[in-house]
Amino acid sequence: MSSFPNINPSYSIDPTFHQHLINYISTSLSTGQYARIPSFYAPSPRDVQRLISLWTILYNTYRIDIERRFRSNRGIPNDHLERTLEGLKVHSLKLENDPHVNTTIYELRTLLPDLTTAVQSLLSSPPFRPFGQVDAEVLALAQWFKNDYMKWVDPILCPKCTSPTSAEGLAEPTPQERADGAGRVELHKCTQPGCGEVRRFCRYGKIKALMRSREGRCGEWAQMFYCFLRVKGIESRYIWNSEDHVWCEYWSPTLQHWVHVDSCEAAINKPLLYARGWGKKQAFCLAFGPYGAEDVTRAYVDDWESCKGRRREKGWKELDLKRALNAHTVSLRLRLAHTERIRLEAMDNLQSLWMADERDRLAESERMELGGRISGPEDWRAMRDELGLGNKHVEIPKYTVIKSISLPNDQLKQFGDTRLNSSSILLTDGPSQTSMIFNPNPINQNAGFRSKVKFKLTSDGGGEADGIALIFVSHLPQSLGLGGYGMGYDGLGGQGDFAVEIDTYRTQDHANDPPTPHISIHSPPKAHHRYSLGCTKPGSIPFLSDGRTYELEIIYSSHERKRRGRGYLHNPDGDVLEVVNVNLPERSQGSEEDKWYLGISGACGGLWQKQEILDWEIDIIQFSQNEEVGYTQKEEEVKLERDEI
Repeated sequence: MSSFPNINPSYSIDPTFHQHLINYISTSLSTGQYARIPSFYAPSPRDVQRLISLWTILYNTYRIDIERRFRSNRGIPNDHLERTLEGLKVHSLKLENDPHVNTTIYELRTLLPDLTTAVQSLLSSPPFRPFGQVDAEVLALAQWFKNDYMKWVDPILCPKCTSPTSAEGLAEPTPQERADGAGRVELHKCTQPGCGEVRRFCRYGKIKALMRSREGRCGEWAQMFYCFLRVKGIESRYIWNSEDHVWCEYWSPTLQHWVHVDSCEAAINKPLLYARGWGKKQAFCLAFGPYGAEDVTRAYVDDWESCKGRRREKGWKELDLKRALNAHTVSLRLRLAHTERIRLEAMDNLQSLWMADERDRLAESERMELGGRISGPEDWRAMRDELGLGNKHVEIPKYTVIKSISLPNDQLKQFGDTRLNSSSILLTDGPSQTSMIFNPNPINQNAGFRSKVKFKLTSDGGGEADGIALIFVSHLPQSLGLGGYGMGYDGLGGQGDFAVEIDTYRTQDHANDPPTPHISIHSPPKAHHRYSLGCTKPGSIPFLSDGRTYELEIIYSSHERKRRGRGYLHNPDGDVLEVVNVNLPERSQGSEEDKWYLGISGACGGLWQKQEILDWEIDIIQFSQNEEVGYTQKEEEVKLERDEI
């Protein structure tokens, strides 16, 4: 009998000799019998002979039971799952063994610039904390890669006259294009009359061709960037997404886990960019690298329970996927030296701890600037529904200002810790403060009006608590509302009154808050989220406690006892986001309650931020006829449609 090949790298490195052992370990890991890859070496020839003898005895004794057991557990393999995973395994090969890397490592190194200055600049002003050397190197590389090296393809212009083109389908690659790794070729024909030139856009998969073209979409970008990461000696891996996107991850010694990096967006450490920024509903995110494979979906979604349903719709069995990923990891790890396997096991444990801490991961993402996709033209991003949750076209109702009822700051009614500065109203600048201001002049509830508040929230990183609110009540308050999570407005007013809260600190125990920051309209004015009539989606508005100036515009309309509140957030960059658009509860009858008093409150507890009101305008307005008629007509159409149904 031939000797059993050893798994140590000094002996056999062919994993096929050990496939039975790999399958056993991966199945044991998938079913929970093993918590980690066992630290043992291959059995001796004598051990193998004893194992065979034992198996022969068992099989001869319990043949019928064993065969029945194997038949009942034998599932039909999922071809799509197997093809997908088989195609991704190439990203676990070393650079010198990767068939896509058809050039020398030396030639790749010559393409990389000296990024020392950029790295030092990032370290002196880090985008997040903690932020280390490797994080700065990766971000500097991603910024150079996006801005100076690669070119995004779309729109595709005519190579002859630079006019726009239209897609004409696919073509078979030529022998040379196929040799360069082109799996398919897109045809784009010039739309200019009299030209008709056709551009062949090859979807290259080999590095040599990408070095020459330096263009592509996310597939080409991720392939090339993953190559550069490895050339620089940064531990990294390739991420495949079932919703048609790819990116990379790198190991951060500072953060102690695998960190998201998307070269198309020049973004790092923003794993919820796709779920909250782009608005993508993802099912699978799989990582493949030199140390194995991992299902990292939970790091990239914020609705794991709903995600389970999307995964089932794909038709992939969870146990099959887990077993296949474990088998790939085991096949790579068993070839490594024991000391290296111990190091990787420590990395696995740190990664598992980070993945399991869902609350902190989601809280961290709330501080990130997550916007819609920026790579690719707007119509292409819109077609893929990747413009983001807050990047839709916004139309503010047309109106004319009839009368202003704004007052100088010193004529406003003040409560609590409110302080007036020369050019602003300071609500809070320390722990356990609650403040409120009110305009003592009422507004008729039958009139249309707008309230524009220019505000600035500045945090030193101590928690961004708690927030401010715009208050609309039928009686002028004589005292403050609840402080802390109540933001000074909780408990003011009654049925039919409302408040628009700008909440920057998530209080789940007392208020059941959704992720922050959020803007939510509550009626009656109570801070618990059960009273919310409408709230912004997670990631749809920027991180507000950044010391920049924002403006919230509330537009109120009333027509035949139907009241509506619309709100628009004006960002410092000039963007306008619709944050509120709801029908308000019907007002009570009686002249005494047919008026509004408007106020602003702010509060903080042990954690705090500086909250300033820079300007406050209140105007009586008259809508253009089309605005109100259109609104009423739309309501009637909806009612008629419901009746017909």
